[in-house]
Amino acid sequence: MKIRSLLILLCLLAVPMLAQAQAPKAPPPPPGLYQSDPGIELWNQIRQRDGQNEGISQVKSPGANVLINVSGENWRQYRMNTLVPRAGGAVVVVLALIIIFRIIRGKIPLSEGRSGNKIQRFTNLQRFAHWSTAILFVILALTGMILLFGRTVLIPMFGNAAFGNIAIVAKVMHDYLGPVFMLTLTLLFVLFVRHNIPQPKLDFLWLIKGGGLFGKHVHTPRYNAGEKLWFWIASIGGLAVIISGLVLDFPIFGQTRATMEFYHFVHSVSAVVLIVVAMGHIYMGTAALEATFEVMQTGYCDETWAKDHHDLWYEEVKQKQASPVGEASPAASGEAPGQRQSTDPA
Repeated sequence: MKIRSLLILLCLLAVPMLAQAQAPKAPPPPPGLYQSDPGIELWNQIRQRDGQNEGISQVKSPGANVLINVSGENWRQYRMNTLVPRAGGAVVVVLALIIIFRIIRGKIPLSEGRSGNKIQRFTNLQRFAHWSTAILFVILALTGMILLFGRTVLIPMFGNAAFGNIAIVAKVMHDYLGPVFMLTLTLLFVLFVRHNIPQPKLDFLWLIKGGGLFGKHVHTPRYNAGEKLWFWIASIGGLAVIISGLVLDFPIFGQTRATMEFYHFVHSVSAVVLIVVAMGHIYMGTAALEATFEVMQTGYCDETWAKDHHDLWYEEVKQKQASPVGEASPAASGEAPGQRQSTDPA
């Protein structure tokens, strides 16, 4: 009985196997049909990695046919992993150098103290151009640094939501004040360029002696080599910032994403260069040298300051004041006692 049951079981198992063996075999799949995932090919075409296929879109604008922009991610990685750390390092290094210089030299006083006699150095128009440009530059620098360093510095301090609000305000101010900065910087250039033309012999001597910090006093005209260097850095760097900023502000003239990435790079690098150099200029003009800040604040400088820092210009002013015959005295001309106005403050 047991043997019969076992034979029946074997027959039942053999029947499906015999039926499968006698059934016609399906033809083999074409070569290469299952060798790659069709999804991979689809996304490669969307990313346009093969450089041959172009997408089709109803939107008529540069880059509209690119559904996934690979270069944008590459730019983001470069910005966050390279540009931001290097820019932050440059700001920290310059700040450290300023602190070290302050510790070593302290505030540099006038050689003979204040004389009490004033000479006009800047006109009201020159002061307006300087201060309007300076104020706009500081605002643009601060808002730009918020946008550049915010994710790294501000989000850990204030959180995502608070930083989002700060970034929105900073971006609006940055975008709308940029074109105004273009106007004031142009005015500043026109007013100051005449006396900032390089004088190789005097400027080179000033540079190798560090403006008198290393060696004896250096004879200096209206602007020394350091001031001229800052003027041209501000002018050329400012032009780069303005042009790139306008391209970023108005992406309506056929700019591609690659174009925007390039000008974003130019804008960021130029702005960081201006910021780190401006830090030195601001320090020298406010806290480093006695009686320097008041010169741009009031338009007048003390005679001792003029002799210490711009002796050749001081001699020119004195000669112009003494040369006209019968020139009215300060009292007769309505000037306050102790104020001697240059005949050529430009």
